[in-house]
Amino acid sequence: APQVPPYFESLETYAVKKVSDADTIDVIDGSGEEITVRFVYIDAPETPKGWGYKKLEDKNQDNALYQSQFKWGNEGKDWVKQLVEKNGDKVKLRITDIDTRYNRRIGEVYLLDGTFLQHSLVKEGLSLIYYDYFSKCPREMAISLLLAEADAERQGKGLWQEPKSGFIQPWLFRPLKKKQKALLGDPDAYQELTEKIQTLFEDLEAGNLTKDQFEDTFKQTLK
Repeated sequence: APQVPPYFESLETYAVKKVSDADTIDVIDGSGEEITVRFVYIDAPETPKGWGYKKLEDKNQDNALYQSQFKWGNEGKDWVKQLVEKNGDKVKLRITDIDTRYNRRIGEVYLLDGTFLQHSLVKEGLSLIYYDYFSKCPREMAISLLLAEADAERQGKGLWQEPKSGFIQPWLFRPLKKKQKALLGDPDAYQELTEKIQTLFEDLEAGNLTKDQFEDTFKQTLK
């Protein structure tokens, strides 16, 4: 386990009101204000959103990409819930940023026993390092997260059990879902997108694309 950071003791304690996802919780601060907190440095698989996405999610209930995303999203969410409950529904936070777009805080999340939740999630294969936001991570912490992820991958833990073509990183799944939702009224375009994605996965499986090339091409396909 990573060392407890020197600032841990001085962090404010918050009561957890709700676990929305493995990487998003609602907490109440000392003054009674409710705050949504997104875990910094990591990205956990998505859970079903329902609402405006219900039609799309129903359409894709047999789609392996949706099944695996929601499976690990729900497992991660339940896992965080259990850990938080065991620790008296309290966490300590180091707020690193404010996300004005979604009116939430971004931060490091710790259990009262010093467990760094981000590290635990990555170690169990229930979350991935979010490289787009990783540069701000303190060096020691970054190293422990990288080691935890390499370990989870090597041991085939959690989402690392999935075949390459059976799971998509959450930061790619979200824009895919958005694009698919926009194309629901255009079956031909929807089908064309589905086929393009399928081909990309085949190329990844066959070793014709590296992981990075796959991501770049995937993002281009969604534009």
